[in-house]
Amino acid sequence: MDKRNFKDKLIEHTNDADKYNSGYVLGIISAILMIMCVGALLMFDNKQVQKIITENLNVETVENSIEEQKTSTLLTARKLKVKTTHPNGAVGRLTYISFNQENTTVELAVTNGFRHTIYLNLHGKGVVIVDNLGNKYNVQPPPDNPYLEITPGDTFKGELVFSGGIPLRASNLTLITNNQIGSDQAFTRRPKMEFYIPLNVEDKFLG
Repeated sequence: MDKRNFKDKLIEHTNDADKYNSGYVLGIISAILMIMCVGALLMFDNKQVQKIITENLNVETVENSIEEQKTSTLLTARKLKVKTTHPNGAVGRLTYISFNQENTTVELAVTNGFRHTIYLNLHGKGVVIVDNLGNKYNVQPPPDNPYLEITPGDTFKGELVFSGGIPLRASNLTLITNNQIGSDQAFTRRPKMEFYIPLNVEDKFLG
């Protein structure tokens, strides 16, 4: 074999080796890329699954929280004998209270012993119930008498509805008239009257 043929054979053998090595390297790269793609898909699927699980847990948590709020309010009714007087001559009585999950209802009677017309809910925002936990419940004013106007010598008597259920942890309530702008003066036409309502153990249960 002359030198030229030997050189051609060597070049041909080298080219075959290069082709083999190139194919081997390409195969390794393809395998790595495939593994990376599969890993990315698995990570995406895991994130999606985790997202779905998290969303379901959040929904269940919210639902449980709402249910707990609903079942943690007072659900009962009772008669009351709560009386208060005001220096201007007004006399008030609470005779009944009932609780449910959405609101609280009281029966109130106030006689105006003043020489002028008085208002228990001046500007429509004055009558509230507050509990010992610091919660406040606003009245839903009667459409026909939103300011709870009482002329001299007359008596207002009716049911007042307050928005919101009372928590089981509450131990007492106070109904206040003209909460923000009321006065304790004898000549006022916007008397601030307070009715204290203790909540006994038996009030915590249906009956």
